Amino acid sequence: MLRTRLLPLVAVVSATIPQLAFAHGYMDYPPARQEICDSDGGYWESTDGSTIPNAACRAAFKESGWYPFVQKPEFAKLVSDFTNQAAVEAGVPDGALCSAGDPKKAGIDIPSSEWQATPIDPSLNGKLTLLYRASTPHNPSFWKFYLSNAAYNSATDALKWSDLDLIAEFGNVPVVIINEKKYYQMTITLPTDRTGNAVLYSRWQRDDPAGEGFYNCSDISFGGDIVVPTWQSLGAAVKATDDANNGDTVWFRVFDGSGTETVFEKVAIDVTNQDESVWASQLADIISNGSTGVRLGKLSQDGLVSWDSADLYGNLVYVKDQSATFQLDIKREVVNNVPVLNAPLTVNVESGQSTQIAISATDADNDVLTFSASQGTVTVTGNDATISYTAPATTTDLNDTITVTVTDGTASAEAVISVNVKGSGSTGGETNWDANATYLAGDKVTHFGVTYTAQWWNKGEEPGTSSVWVADKGAGDQAWSKDIAYSGGDTVVYETKTYKAKWWTKGDLPTNGGPWAEVK
Repeated sequence: MLRTRLLPLVAVVSATIPQLAFAHGYMDYPPARQEICDSDGGYWESTDGSTIPNAACRAAFKESGWYPFVQKPEFAKLVSDFTNQAAVEAGVPDGALCSAGDPKKAGIDIPSSEWQATPIDPSLNGKLTLLYRASTPHNPSFWKFYLSNAAYNSATDALKWSDLDLIAEFGNVPVVIINEKKYYQMTITLPTDRTGNAVLYSRWQRDDPAGEGFYNCSDISFGGDIVVPTWQSLGAAVKATDDANNGDTVWFRVFDGSGTETVFEKVAIDVTNQDESVWASQLADIISNGSTGVRLGKLSQDGLVSWDSADLYGNLVYVKDQSATFQLDIKREVVNNVPVLNAPLTVNVESGQSTQIAISATDADNDVLTFSASQGTVTVTGNDATISYTAPATTTDLNDTITVTVTDGTASAEAVISVNVKGSGSTGGETNWDANATYLAGDKVTHFGVTYTAQWWNKGEEPGTSSVWVADKGAGDQAWSKDIAYSGGDTVVYETKTYKAKWWTKGDLPTNGGPWAEVK
């Protein structure tokens, strides 16, 4: 599916973001608002926020752009008189507590009923273990944690200091390592008589002359009068980067807390459903019909999850197993490319001489290539090869061929090299017969003192043993041999007598008559 993307801007924009150099920390559990928005993603793929799955994060994006999300460890304010609460409240004023008083992050302060609230487990009797991500740890420092009072409504009100009750304080806290990441870990006690939603407000204050403090809002839910959904959101079901094309397959998998795969569904993509909105809706239907513990869509107040075709990127993955994770992958159609073989069309070589023929090949898939040739010896170096070829010995010009093949194990390419062999030409007389030479009709050779004429093309056929060679007449008497073929009129000496052949013969004793007649 083709669409206009903003992704190429990411590299340019992120070069202007100072967070890597000055990162400090943020509330990881329960997650701060900016952490939820950053984790859900979707803010690079559109200018209007339509690709952001969470409505509250979408509103924050429209107000402040991507800045609060990429700056999630930097919700900080410098208050040099940081032990003076009045000075702190002046630096981080009412209505701007969640943005740490930074106008560029004001979108995080916007009231919304859609801020994702972390459920509080009532079985823990108010105990809540906090995890604060320490991108850059700072000690000495101290901590203060506040809880919004029962009268505060995060759906309609921007947070003020008067909405908060101080519920826990900590001094210098050591850093702990969890999954190779640095955290501050603290356990607080929440009231057990609360219902509905609330905001847990955290202040991490560095004890230094600049007075840098970090301020985060984490939305939580006590349940009670508010319907606590049995479904747990795992984030956006589909992202704007999830392009699937004809021939691809969409894989959707869910894993339990131990990493065991519990759900595995596939959607085959063709021209009828390669649009993102179509295959995503099909996937949601498949999951709804095949699994009781997973749904794709939006969660209503009555606890039902249904797909919203009008808000593609607002649909989330919901599971009943809170330890579950999910993975959506686009498996591309695997098309093997045929190797491309490069070989000369023709090669020229002298009779009986050797030559080196260079060939090469390329493969778009970077597969390992294997070369072979119908003649000669092949030496391979990577995707280059050399054929060592020795031309036959011949007195006349002739053409030979070498078939070269390269394969990637699945597909192969072939080329035929035409070899022009230059004959050695006439020597002015007969040459000794050579088993490795090629002879044409009319060529003459001598073998064991006898001159022979080739009747047709041959190679390796020994004169006197093959009918392709005929001994010349007038060559004088010669000793008879059972291995030599004689033509009519040939004369031989056998047991001191001379015999003449009446017709072609081979292996017949002259003394037995037949084709032989004694010369008186």
